[in-house]
Amino acid sequence: MDYLRSAWYVAAFADEIVPGRLLARTLLEQPIVLFRDGRGAVRALADTCPHRFAPLSMGRLHGDAVQCPYHGMRFDGAGRCVHNPHGEGAIPAAARVRRHAVEERHGFVWFWAGDAEHADAALIPDYGFTLRTPADASIRGYLPTRCDYRMLVDNILDLTHADFLHAGSLGNGSLTRSRSHLEDLGDRSCRMAWHASGDVAPPAFDRHLARPGAPSDQWTEVTWTAPASMLLRVGATLQGEPPEAGVDTFNLHIATPEGPGTTHYWYWSTRNFAVDPDVNAAIRGMIEHAFAHEDKPMLEAQHRNMRGREFWDLKPVLLPTDAGCVRVRRKLAALIRDEAGQAPA
Repeated sequence: MDYLRSAWYVAAFADEIVPGRLLARTLLEQPIVLFRDGRGAVRALADTCPHRFAPLSMGRLHGDAVQCPYHGMRFDGAGRCVHNPHGEGAIPAAARVRRHAVEERHGFVWFWAGDAEHADAALIPDYGFTLRTPADASIRGYLPTRCDYRMLVDNILDLTHADFLHAGSLGNGSLTRSRSHLEDLGDRSCRMAWHASGDVAPPAFDRHLARPGAPSDQWTEVTWTAPASMLLRVGATLQGEPPEAGVDTFNLHIATPEGPGTTHYWYWSTRNFAVDPDVNAAIRGMIEHAFAHEDKPMLEAQHRNMRGREFWDLKPVLLPTDAGCVRVRRKLAALIRDEAGQAPA
């Protein structure tokens, strides 16, 4: 499967990588081992010893180096062999492990899928709001999903599905009745937006407005950044009032392909209202139910129905609400094609 390599993907929540421990994760079909060195910096290596191909993640940290569990060779964060316990300790010139560039930003560890020497940290989107939000107004989670990562992107870029799949909680029909607007933000980004006026807000928002049940103004905006990072802003205010008088949320949905039919999915939801531990627990339950028991089963069922066939080969019927999904799929395909130096299909 072809992936965009000159790009950043989320590899983990930052606090998943605990000092003194190794974390194994498969990203874009590549086994990776992540760890922190003695200074606390995150390191990422190919999870394969060059001697007999044992997973380094089954070994242990020895100072700043990972010790292979099979024959005890050690590799530092740059991938160099720094210790060979055999013979007279001579280190073969080929005893190196591929190093991957990583950056710790906004509570995530980002993984550069291409050559580490070409990693461009400026391409990491600014999601600093995650660390500025009070803990009692912040919910995050990880949900591995058996589907192609692009289907998860489609799911967020066409949020009219909320009116049906999440009816009674996140959807109330207003998105379907609204006209969407697509804004192109360059080769690696675009934004889909829906704005509605006069409807009662969805229950998840309505109950937190000053007059529940009253007509509202609503906004839903999704900004995609290649390859699969999405910032979703959703909120509502009483009709005619400014947005800052209402309720507002900023939510991250980030997909990293594990392989052709499996995806790592990270989400992080923040809000400017109901900053309270008990309310946060209740909202967490609603969000986790929507993602784990509504979105995830639907995406996995769609993936099974496709039976390994390519999306465009199935000749999908397209609706006006698919504008963002189509634009993003074409942008991503163009980036992958240009990176490989291929001619347009």
